[in-house]
Amino acid sequence: MKSLRLVLAALLTTGTVVAADSQMLQRGHEEEQHSCVQCHSLRLVESQRLSRNSWAKEIDKMIGWGAPVRDRQPLLNYLPRQSSDAKPVPQPELTGSGVPQKSNH
Repeated sequence: MKSLRLVLAALLTTGTVVAADSQMLQRGHEEEQHSCVQCHSLRLVESQRLSRNSWAKEIDKMIGWGAPVRDRQPLLNYLPRQSSDAKPVPQPELTGSGVPQKSNH
């Protein structure tokens, strides 16, 4: 019975952590939409491959240049997870004739 309680407690904790993580990522995505796309395409932002420290510097640089960041922390949680330096660079999107599309940044 004690083992069952421990398993149930672990499952409830895991569920809470997953839900919190999902909410954190959603807030980061919303902040990215608000803060970044006014000047850049999402493809440009999401094709970057930066460490957390480099993302922090990039966010601060963009704020200094006038990016309308409402809340820096969700971006700092989101961008390194979505576009970390450990992920491969995405391939360019191709036109119908197989030619890479030009970036709109």
